[in-house]
Amino acid sequence: MNNNAIERTGSNVPEKRRIDVSAIARNASADDEWRLMNAALERLGQVEAREQSPARRSGRLIFGLDLTGSREHSLRQARIATAAMFNTIKSLGAVAVKLVYYRGSECRAGAWHDDPGVVSAAMLRLSCKTGYTQIGKVLRFALDEKQPLSGLVLIVDHFEEDADELAGLAQKLGAKGIRIFAFHECSDHDARSLEARPVFECMAELSGGLYSEFKTDSGATLRELLATVAVFSAAGHEGLKQIGQPLTPEARQLRGSLLLLTDGNSNGGRR
Repeated sequence: MNNNAIERTGSNVPEKRRIDVSAIARNASADDEWRLMNAALERLGQVEAREQSPARRSGRLIFGLDLTGSREHSLRQARIATAAMFNTIKSLGAVAVKLVYYRGSECRAGAWHDDPGVVSAAMLRLSCKTGYTQIGKVLRFALDEKQPLSGLVLIVDHFEEDADELAGLAQKLGAKGIRIFAFHECSDHDARSLEARPVFECMAELSGGLYSEFKTDSGATLRELLATVAVFSAAGHEGLKQIGQPLTPEARQLRGSLLLLTDGNSNGGRR
C-alpha cells in the first residue's frame, strides 16, 4: 500500500507515516462487528446505518426486559436482537431509549439516551437472576413518564402477578396513547408460558399495541420483530412502507399490523 493512501487529507506537504497494523486490525474487527450487528437491517432491506438519510422525526421508546432465571438460556440472543434494534433506531431516526429490566429482587430503570449504542453496551453487562416477575413495575415506569412515549417494548416469557392488575395498567397506558409491543418467548412445552399468552395478548390489545411470539431458539425472529418496531418508532408509517419485507413470518405479520394501526399521515404515535 502507498503511504500517501493512508495519510489524512488537508496538508499540502506529503508526509510518510508508519502503517499501524494493530489499528488496521482493530478497525477490521469493528467493521466485522458492525456487519454482524446490522444483520437485521440488511434482512429488512436497509442500507448501512452510516449511509442513512437524516432523521425525519424523534421519539422516546422504553425497552422492558425480563431477566429472571427462566430467560438465562436466551439472554445471548436477546442481547444480539436488542443491539440490532438499537442500530436500527440509530440509522432511521432520532429516538431516545430507556432500558428497564427486572431480575432477582431488583427492578431498575436507566436514564434516557439519545445514543442507542450506550444502551446496547449496557445490555452486554446484564445477567439473569432467579426471582419473580415485576411486569407491573415496568408498566408503572412508563405511566410515570412526563413526556410522550412512542411505545413500550416488552420481552417476556412468564408472569407471576395479578392478571387483572396488569390489564388495568395496560388500559391506563392505552388511555395515554402508549402502545405495548409484547414480544413473548413462548414454548409449546412450557405450561407457564402458554398460560401467560392470553395475559400478554390482552395487555397489548388494551393498550392499542400488538402481541407477537417467538421461540426460545428463534433469534432471527426476535431480531426482526425488534427491528420492525424500531423502524415504526423512529420513522412511523412512512418508515415501515420504505423498508423491505422481513424474512420471518412473525415479523411480516407485525409489519402488516403496524401499517394497519395508522394511516399515511401518522408518525407512529397517537398523540
